[in-house]
Amino acid sequence: MTACEGGSPRLGIKVLLVEDDQPTLELLSLYLRRLYRIKAFSSGEEGLHALCTDDDITVIVTDLRMPGVNGYDILRFAAGHAQRTGRMIPAIVLTGHGTPEDERQARSIGVMHFQRKPIDLRQLRQAIEMCSKPISAPNLGRATAG
Repeated sequence: MTACEGGSPRLGIKVLLVEDDQPTLELLSLYLRRLYRIKAFSSGEEGLHALCTDDDITVIVTDLRMPGVNGYDILRFAAGHAQRTGRMIPAIVLTGHGTPEDERQARSIGVMHFQRKPIDLRQLRQAIEMCSKPISAPNLGRATAG
């Protein structure tokens, strides 16, 4: 289990980061912790649990392909949460093996940005900033280019 929390509470942005590749998780955690409050996990199961129990998450950043609970599972849960509560949690997908079909499917369940690895940290920061703007549940599935 890997869980990190830290960052600048003055921004009010809390990022749920789920990435099963440990070096990538550590790099992204170090970078994002300087900018935001983050919760970082190395498994989809832990990320899904955090999503279920933490009402302060502003943006989800998740790998798509992970063993067990994967990024699609996390995205589907977030979409269901938006339909039940009217509060959408915007998502950014990170993937090293994404196909156009993966991108289409992810965007159809509310993904705002789709980024292929290796991750451009500046683009990731811009995507998080864009995603942190308030969005209502009726916009679910309407994605921007990323």
